[in-house]
Amino acid sequence: MTDVVLLVLTYGHVLSAMGWLGGGLLTTFAVGPSLRKLSQVAALEFNAKVLPRLIRFVQMTAVSTVAFGVLLLGYLYSQDNSYFSSTSGMAVSVGIVMAVVVTAIAFSVTIPSFMKVSKLAASAMEGTQQAPVPEMMKYAKRARQGSLIGVVLLLATLVAMITAGIS
Repeated sequence: MTDVVLLVLTYGHVLSAMGWLGGGLLTTFAVGPSLRKLSQVAALEFNAKVLPRLIRFVQMTAVSTVAFGVLLLGYLYSQDNSYFSSTSGMAVSVGIVMAVVVTAIAFSVTIPSFMKVSKLAASAMEGTQQAPVPEMMKYAKRARQGSLIGVVLLLATLVAMITAGIS
């Protein structure tokens, strides 16, 4: 009989990770480059109105990926604590380390930078300050760099997890 707990935790983790990686890919390779081609007013409006929702989506999927991953890890360990000395377990361990690094980058660099861009854009839209282009560009560049690094690490994590699944 299928282990329902393992199935739910695995699907929850994989679907959350797909959302996180998808949000990162969308932001890094579609939204970011497209914003540079918009007029300043259109870019400000996008950053003020749409970017906060995108940020919340990435936060939600990142947190759920980590939560399901921790629960899955605990469940696997409770079933067979020798799992992590196997080849699959070592690949999972590499994936865990990369996931911790990308989570730290996301919540310490990328998300705060995107939030700052969004707040500056909202202030400029409300007319409470002039369009803070130099400051906004600084945070946007930091967010793009963090996003790119995060996507690369998430892809490497995916490779480690696939390796664990097939070995």
